[in-house]
Amino acid sequence: MRPGRKRVMDNLELIEGGAALVLDQNVLVVADMHLGCEAALEYQGISLPRVQTKKILSYMEDVVCAIGPDKVMVAGDLKHNFSRNLIQEWNDVSRFVGALSGLVQLEVLKGNHDNYLASILSGFGVPLKKAVMVGRTRILHGHIGRGSKSPTIIGHIHPSIRLKDGVGASVKDHCFLYSDEEGMLVLPALSLVASGLDVVHHADSDTSSPLLPSSGLAGFKPVVFSGRAPLVSPSVGELRQMV
Repeated sequence: MRPGRKRVMDNLELIEGGAALVLDQNVLVVADMHLGCEAALEYQGISLPRVQTKKILSYMEDVVCAIGPDKVMVAGDLKHNFSRNLIQEWNDVSRFVGALSGLVQLEVLKGNHDNYLASILSGFGVPLKKAVMVGRTRILHGHIGRGSKSPTIIGHIHPSIRLKDGVGASVKDHCFLYSDEEGMLVLPALSLVASGLDVVHHADSDTSSPLLPSSGLAGFKPVVFSGRAPLVSPSVGELRQMV
């Protein structure tokens, strides 16, 4: 696998599929896998094939082998259910952590879905942290916290944009969001099940994280990969003026 790559904000590289690389520390960052989501949906009467963990793990193994990072950091929401560890979550998280920690050093940051995750991670000796500094770059999930002058990577928002052609057909795709001015990168969700938030058509996305500036996401530029090619869009604010 030779994933497409796009350098942004001097020290970050976006990786096709949803990961980002902190270049000066060689640390790979991903977010929002929501492992076990299928089991949680079954309690709501929605049945989906349980294939998400297999596909996410395959992607991560391919990227780790292609990039060769010194560390992988999961920036929150490794699991899905809020209230307890479902059996599928326990099995899927254990499978993911066991496989990946056998390839590379692994760290996990706590997201708003990660209640009780520490009890699973403890069996692998993997701590659950709130936020970390990787060199000069701050990494956290994004559901709590404050703005900072340090370059920052978050998840939590699940950003996506809807692309339309000349005859009105459209497709929604997960995207990266970055702002040079704010020094912030928002990662797309790696989850195949958790839907993305269309940041162009839903202005309430401007308040989806307390770390965002007062202008919300207007100054952020979406990046979508088409195959290995990165496509950089005008800013969210400019796109909103076009719809």
